[in-house]
This record gives sequence, C-alpha cells and structure tokens, in this order.
Amino acid sequence: MQKGFVGVDIGGTNTVIGLFDQELALLEKRSIPTLKPNFPKKTDNPKEFFDVLTQEIQAVIAKHDVINKIECVGIGVPGKVDPENGIAINAVNLGYQNVPFADEMERRLNIPTFIDNDVRTYTRGEAVAGAGAGLQNVICITLGTGMAAGIMIDGQMIAGSDYFAGEMGHDPVPGNEALCNCGNIGCLETIASASGISRLAKEAIQSGKTTILKDVAGEISSKDVYEASVKGDQVAIGVFKEVATVLGFKLLSATYLVNPEVIIIGGGAAAAGHFLTDPIKEIFIKYYINEKQPLIVTGKLGDSAGLIGAASLASAKKKEMKNA
Repeated sequence: MQKGFVGVDIGGTNTVIGLFDQELALLEKRSIPTLKPNFPKKTDNPKEFFDVLTQEIQAVIAKHDVINKIECVGIGVPGKVDPENGIAINAVNLGYQNVPFADEMERRLNIPTFIDNDVRTYTRGEAVAGAGAGLQNVICITLGTGMAAGIMIDGQMIAGSDYFAGEMGHDPVPGNEALCNCGNIGCLETIASASGISRLAKEAIQSGKTTILKDVAGEISSKDVYEASVKGDQVAIGVFKEVATVLGFKLLSATYLVNPEVIIIGGGAAAAGHFLTDPIKEIFIKYYINEKQPLIVTGKLGDSAGLIGAASLASAKKKEMKNA
C-alpha cells in the first residue's frame, strides 16, 4: 500500500483527471466534459461541475486499492488564478469569477487541494518530464479553446504581481477585428488558438477559396485544418502560416524580454507540428539577433502535461506543509 496524488487539468472543453503514485508515476487518467452550465454568464459557484468532478475523482481513486491515502490534489484552472488563496479570479472561457475553487473541492473530497493557472501547471509538467526537462528558462504556450503562456525563469514559475503573468492571449493584434470572449476586439487568441484556426478556415471558405475543407461536414476543427494541410491543401497550410506568423512575432517580443532556452507550443492545436513551428523558426532566424536561438518545439506530453504539472504542484505543496 502506498500514498498517492491526484492531478486535474481543466480545459475549456474537456477536463482530464490523473491518479499518480508517490513517485508521480501515472496510474490512470480519464477525460470528462467541462460543464459550463452558466456560460456565458459569470458565476462564483459552478456547483454542477464541482459535483461531477468530485464524483469522477472519487471513482478514479476507488479503482486503485494499491493507494491507501491521497496526500493532495493539484488542479490546473484556466484564466487568472490566485494560487495562494486557491481562487479562480476570472476565467472568461468558463464564466468563472472569484470562485473559491480549492476550498470547495477540499470540502467535498476531504483532501488538501491546491490550484494554479492551467498553463502554469502545463508548463510545470513539460519542464519536469517533457520538452523542457533539464532546462531552467522556459516559455510554454497552449493553443486550445483560448491561448496563454507559462513562464519559468531560473527554475521559478512566474505568476506576476497579481497572478496575471502569461495572459498574452489578450494582447491585441493590429488589424484583427474578431470579438474575443473577454469582450475586447482583436485579441491574439482569436487567431492563435484552436478556435481561431477554425474561424480562419471558415472565413477562407466563405471568401470562395478552393479548398478540400469545403467537404468537411459540420463545424471545422483545427484537426480538420491539420489533416487538410497534410494532404497539401494550400488554404489549410496558409491558415497555419497566418497563425504562426502572428504568434511568432508575439513570441519574439517575449523572447527579447526573458531570454528562454526553449519555447514549447502545446495544447490541442500543437498537433499541427511543423506547420506551426517552421514559420515561427523563420521569424526567429531573421529577427532574433542573439547568437543563441531558443529551441522552438511542440510539447512532448500531450494532455498528460497538465496532469503531471498539477500532481507535481500537489507534491510540492505537501512538502511545504511538512516543512512548515
């Protein structure tokens, strides 16, 4: 019998739950829909989601009798998060505002629970066991329903003066007129995200361009655009190039500021691989004058990165509790 940890990665569409042993080896993971019954309205108590998440975590734990005690639960939550007080301050893609997330889940589970921004937990996971393993200076972005960055400098995760560091998805792009979920016009994540890729593809079809994407039944996903790119569809390839070019210049500015060793591109849209990374590399080769170029790679861990990072957060917090 041994002790374990639970890691949870909450996304705009799906939530992944992982059970880890005391060495942070993954024993099981499962995915559930992220319930958003109030969205687009804001709430400080997403009760329905809390209830389902509690049931699913308990079900995962119950399946593994090798674990006799869960030490801590770590949860990555989208948006602006206060990890010190366990509050989801604002998550525009979920409709959260000032949600006492850690306290609510700890009360339901009766297990110490800690939260952080989901991109910081994702970054922590890739830094511990993925594309950033062994490196101390990391920028990691996730391209999912929205877009944000995790920043690690000298091995320390940067949260910012009031926990808003990394929210570059809301940096405006000149000439972009798309409406963002935050209410502003022209945010980066309306282009550089899975939903942005889908939007650009739809607009290309509506403009009359010749593309096999016209044959897609239903809503076009970023995966559809990727599959069309693999088949050589120039419109699909052009969508990724537009996204990568806009994103690449934003990352160039960030690189001049913090001088990372690696830039990791994660999230569902990162499956596009070289269709995204090649245009970004071209920008860096042309415009980044430092003799040492940062590595520009896609994440290695997929949806396990957020889980590993959340479990690592829980493990670190447990050690802090023991040393306090």
